[in-house]
Amino acid sequence: MTATVRWERQAIADREDIYRYLYQNAGLEVANATDDKFAAAVALLETTPEAGISIGKSGERRKLVPARLPFILVYALKRHSGGVHILRLLHTARDMSARYRSR
Repeated sequence: MTATVRWERQAIADREDIYRYLYQNAGLEVANATDDKFAAAVALLETTPEAGISIGKSGERRKLVPARLPFILVYALKRHSGGVHILRLLHTARDMSARYRSR
């Protein structure tokens, strides 16, 4: 089964902010390599949508940590449609758990 992946606006903004920050502070090579790892994580979700760890009580929201990166990809697994909605792309230093706990 191949899941359809959709990036929500906030997740797109997160990805762009991360890329811009890395480009300005670490250079083009680091920014591109990091973005490639984000793309690989999303490709994994296309083939294995339940690859992430369930967060919250409903089991719909999940998180996936891209390989060797200090980031968390927060997504919603839409079981009825088989789709994956990327909600946020966050640095692990940010405490966002309370925001997603009750959903």
